[in-house]
Amino acid sequence: MFRRPGYGQAYKNMQLINLHTHQTSASGSTQILNVFAQDLSPDEPDFLFSVGLHPWHIGKVNLEECFEAIDRLAAQKNMLAVGECGLDRSVLVDFALQEWCFKRQILIANNHRKPLIIHCVRTYSDLMKLKKESKSGLPWIIHGYQGNWETTSSLNKHDFYFSVGEQLLKDESKHDIFRSIPIERLFLETDDRKTSIDEIYSLATQILKIDENELSRIIASNFKTIFGEDHLQV
Repeated sequence: MFRRPGYGQAYKNMQLINLHTHQTSASGSTQILNVFAQDLSPDEPDFLFSVGLHPWHIGKVNLEECFEAIDRLAAQKNMLAVGECGLDRSVLVDFALQEWCFKRQILIANNHRKPLIIHCVRTYSDLMKLKKESKSGLPWIIHGYQGNWETTSSLNKHDFYFSVGEQLLKDESKHDIFRSIPIERLFLETDDRKTSIDEIYSLATQILKIDENELSRIIASNFKTIFGEDHLQV
């Protein structure tokens, strides 16, 4: 639907980063595969991944087993982040318990010097409060970001990173908000959608009115700042 003449060719020699995905792709991009803590197999993954306890799953899993698995895997070099984890007021899970589980994962992330990939629904003020209280100096990345102007400005003041997918990019009413995200704090993702990361980059470049190679270079630089360049797939 979003293809342009020469689609795919423009990205042939560029390094695309898929910050958060639920399915592997043969596109050749650098991707961080999301793995839920309760779904870990006995064999340790040999790909780039993140592991977390999602707030939707609290009450359905053994919490201590999940925390132990996250802590164990966090020692691996190819586990790049703790998450997705976070807070969600749209689900019927006790919010105090959600905060407790999130704080446990913040502690694991801090102990292993790993960034956080965060699921956040109607809890941005809570998230900023917890970041301030934790005094964490590690990157906190909100995935699937869809906040408004005021939220974006506040999160930027608290040094958050933003990972954006097709839900925001396809919503024309939020294009100005997308443009307001500091590009040095921006990532792109496919999340659980079937849209390819190539299409996500194509949409983003159209909205930002930026050269495709330049956007790729900037996001790759953001990735190297947080995760190091050893993990880039070339």
